[in-house]
Amino acid sequence: MDNMQKIPVFFTFDANYLLAAKVAIHSMMKHASRQYWYELYVFHTTLSPKAQQSLRNSLKEFTHTELHFIDVTQYNEKIKNFGTKAHYSKEIFYKLIATDVLPQYDRIICSDVDVVFTGDFSPVFFMFPNEKFYYAGVGPVENSRMPYYRKDFSTTEMEILEHEIAAGFLLINLKELRNDHKQEEIINFYVNNYPRLRLPEQDCIILTCWPYIKYLPIDYSLPISFYRLNMNQRDFYQGNTEFAGDKATALAKFNKGLAHPVQIHYAGFDKPWNCFRLTRRQDWIKAMKSTPGGMVLYLKSLPRNLLMRTKRYSLKRFLRKTYKRITNR
Repeated sequence: MDNMQKIPVFFTFDANYLLAAKVAIHSMMKHASRQYWYELYVFHTTLSPKAQQSLRNSLKEFTHTELHFIDVTQYNEKIKNFGTKAHYSKEIFYKLIATDVLPQYDRIICSDVDVVFTGDFSPVFFMFPNEKFYYAGVGPVENSRMPYYRKDFSTTEMEILEHEIAAGFLLINLKELRNDHKQEEIINFYVNNYPRLRLPEQDCIILTCWPYIKYLPIDYSLPISFYRLNMNQRDFYQGNTEFAGDKATALAKFNKGLAHPVQIHYAGFDKPWNCFRLTRRQDWIKAMKSTPGGMVLYLKSLPRNLLMRTKRYSLKRFLRKTYKRITNR
């Protein structure tokens, strides 16, 4: 370990995502290059000692990593009055505090846990070595979502939001964030603007850190929604340097990413542990079966996960029908 270069990675999740975290972290380490030592951190407020041990047990086979748990309850004061938004938990806020929590690092990787890794992520850590940036992530392929922002954001903000990077997998330049005293600014923006932020931490990052943003190749974090995009009939967003220019080249790069993702991100309400008809679910199922303790925890939590999903869709149907009745009067 002493002679190996360290790659730090952190995750933020609550007790409800224990199974997802076991699968995500185990699959990450299974594919990670053995030439590096990985310091893994979990920022949390609700993980019991039993849950922490369960995560450690799932990584015993890997001799090139160490897992640490950091209780960040002291940061909850800033978001104590915030509820959850859509399917996002309060833990997404913790993606914004690594500059303060881990002062020993100059850069770090952050990953969501509703993901599965099918390739080696470590090359990301060394990207953009001599360039100034705060965050790097997968950028927009196309921008059909932008009209939904118009109601709550100014024209200037809309122009910045177009460049947004996905927050499911990030390379964070902690050194530059510290040099420019950005963390307090980012946190204050998040707290003061939370009600209007649609993708809270994601919107916050781009609106406070643009233009010091870099784009990663899409294969490093591929949202399953990309599999529904027919880019043969759409224009690529030219603001994303990964796809700017020649359409044929961009299309080839996009299709290569779809075929060989490093990380698959199950972003959205439906997850592979509660939805049987989900794009690339079998990748997660395969990883879950190879994760120590994964199958037992999956079967144990399946009834609760399915019940929660049923209740959510029942509520959505009720609200949709109620809205139709009101608007048809």
